[in-house]
Amino acid sequence: MFQLGVHAVISIIIYLITVGLSFQAIKALRVEKFIRKNHNFEAQILLLFIAIALGFLVGNFIITFIDQSMQLSNFF
Repeated sequence: MFQLGVHAVISIIIYLITVGLSFQAIKALRVEKFIRKNHNFEAQILLLFIAIALGFLVGNFIITFIDQSMQLSNFF
């Protein structure tokens, strides 16, 4: 049970870090060109959702990679 709790805490931390990093990366893009005028709130929500989606995908890749690499010890 303790191992499941540790895995859950590590997963949450990885997801938060990857969402934060993807939000910083998305802010570097110039998306103002694609957003209509006077729709700032909607643009911010869109950027947040894109950052969450990208952060989830990257975080899921990292967590799966770690889990699979830990399973390699059963191979040998």
